[in-house]
Amino acid sequence: MTGADADSVERFAADLRELRLANGNPILEHLAQKCGIGRTVLSNAFRGQALPTKTTVRTLVSVLGGDEQAWITRWSRLRVAIETASVDECPPSPVKPVEAPARPPWVLAVVGMLCLALGFGGGFVAARLASKPSPRLTSTAVVTGDDPWAQPACQADAVRKGFGTRADHYLVEVFWSIACNAAWGQVTRFDGNRVGNRMTVSTYLAYQPASSQTVTALDVQVVHTPLLVPSAPMQEICVVGAVQVGSDNIDLAPPVCIDTH
Repeated sequence: MTGADADSVERFAADLRELRLANGNPILEHLAQKCGIGRTVLSNAFRGQALPTKTTVRTLVSVLGGDEQAWITRWSRLRVAIETASVDECPPSPVKPVEAPARPPWVLAVVGMLCLALGFGGGFVAARLASKPSPRLTSTAVVTGDDPWAQPACQADAVRKGFGTRADHYLVEVFWSIACNAAWGQVTRFDGNRVGNRMTVSTYLAYQPASSQTVTALDVQVVHTPLLVPSAPMQEICVVGAVQVGSDNIDLAPPVCIDTH
């Protein structure tokens, strides 16, 4: 595989094609059946139109007999590089407030006459007629403790709302899904070492330690928590990690926190 220092979506896809060739170049229909992934999704992954999801990469590489952990580590590095470049090159533009269209004078006159004729209640009815509330958005039914990578709706609109580099080569991230109304945390080690790792990541509501969703994994480079669904709007969610390598304990503090509004 290509080194991460010169990586790109195109190189990533090219190496996926090489892995496919090295394993007999199976046709997409057979791969789709073995992977349980749509033919179009696999085709896009091989063509390099966009970086495929982690689930697609993990499943595809496993079916093709590749080094799953090495590919996932590379995918994580490339995703961070893409998102960082996007933030650096495309700063958010100021949003111009949208003004409501002016109502014709005759509309205001009719509403005023209704208010005078019907009193306060009539004014309330007129206001309701003039401004119909928008339909309320509904969230996908998930609960705290669900695996985010087993929830397609959560993956589809996942946004990294916070991140921080810790202890030189560790990345702590907080992801949020509007569709699922839930957050989860992830810790990634980028120095290529995983043997002897004992990595821990926790996602919790600020000032509520009992809400913590914690996962510990051995000999890995990436570990993520289950979903945490806040009990109320406008809550602060934090992610913190720790690593044990032999007798050394590395605290990946301070935590990375986000607001759920």
